[in-house]
Amino acid sequence: MSTPHALPAAPAAESAAYLLAKRLLDFATALLLLVAVAPAAVLLLPWCAAAARVRIRTGEFAGRGGRPMRLHALELAPSLAGMFGRVLALVEHLPRLLALLDGRLSLVGPAPVPPEAAGAFGGLNHPRFSVAPGIVCLWWLRRRGNIDYGSEAEADLEYLAQRSLRADFAILARALVALAYGPRASRWEAVHFISGIRLLNLSMDNLLDAIASALHRRCATRIAFVNPDCVNIAARDGLYRQTLDGFDWVCADGIGMKIAGSLLGRPVRQNLNGTDLFPRLCAALAASGRSLYLLGARPGVAESVAQWAVAHHPRLRIAGTSSGYFSPHEEPALLQQIRAAGADVLLVALGAPRQELWLARNLEASGATVGMGVGGLFDFYSGRIPRAPLWLREIGGEWIYRLLQEPGRMWRRYLVGNWVFLFRIVVEKLSGTRLKGPVK
Repeated sequence: MSTPHALPAAPAAESAAYLLAKRLLDFATALLLLVAVAPAAVLLLPWCAAAARVRIRTGEFAGRGGRPMRLHALELAPSLAGMFGRVLALVEHLPRLLALLDGRLSLVGPAPVPPEAAGAFGGLNHPRFSVAPGIVCLWWLRRRGNIDYGSEAEADLEYLAQRSLRADFAILARALVALAYGPRASRWEAVHFISGIRLLNLSMDNLLDAIASALHRRCATRIAFVNPDCVNIAARDGLYRQTLDGFDWVCADGIGMKIAGSLLGRPVRQNLNGTDLFPRLCAALAASGRSLYLLGARPGVAESVAQWAVAHHPRLRIAGTSSGYFSPHEEPALLQQIRAAGADVLLVALGAPRQELWLARNLEASGATVGMGVGGLFDFYSGRIPRAPLWLREIGGEWIYRLLQEPGRMWRRYLVGNWVFLFRIVVEKLSGTRLKGPVK
């Protein structure tokens, strides 16, 4: 069910002034850092080498123009970390600084890859190989923030299309923030628990494929997206907690869940949320001929979302729309309307926990195969509330944007709730609790 995404525009033309300024920035930065690291390197590296606590790894990479490039890396024994800590961490980067100094690497650019990996980008003629590889890249940022929904090749083309000193400085500034979130894990558990809530630890593509499978098998499937606020609600609302336990798939949503996973040693693979899923879901449903029903938000909002979806995916079938303003007496008629429309996928935007409680009671009666609670998705795609810019999402700051948009409604959720959530996670970490349950 995964669908390819359109590639960004062609790389922008580069001025001689920009190329000169970029090279001067790289050279000056490398020289400054080498001067700062040199004393520690001179004192520690000979001792580490004599004690066989350091080794040099060499790798072959595709450099500018696709030409072969050899890069070295220092590996210091883990036992040294506690002795010299961050000083040795800087010393390990000496080979990269030397490559930055001589121009083989740049501060910002596509990540260096081995020549044999060039096929994943369409070969060495891909525009990413027309520039020097970078120590920091746009793809690194998105992987660090768990929003790497596209491909590395797409991220590289996006960077090349906007390449400028201003863009490079912006990426470097965001990289400094992203460092606080810790390294991205290379392995993930398929299922893990955070604050006792069972999470299906999928990528966005995995989730789309799983939805396709559920639709093909006509297997009734309830999906929830859980963020720190949802965790706090579940801690005080037993019915909501029990409802989440009964859902087929519960996915981690937001930078707070990534931080929690890192602290607990249970890394979250991607930030799965309805807002990022929606355009990909629409494309996949349009390609497979499936239909979509939109339920929730204020009157007229769901209709605006449907208009956006059809405008961007003309083949998509909208089974129907309805606002979230209905009484218990009107619910049977609403369910009959959804069933008569023959909806395959039902998106419910009533806010947590109401949307999950509603789906738990009514998905089967609605006749839809897949139902998911999507929170504020309708407000974003209707245009009622603008979404945070991508650069802010890359550093996990979308919650700040939401707080600034609606401070009166969101201040308690973010300024109080985020700290309550973090306290829960720290207590879980210190207590060594690892709540488990049956894997469905």
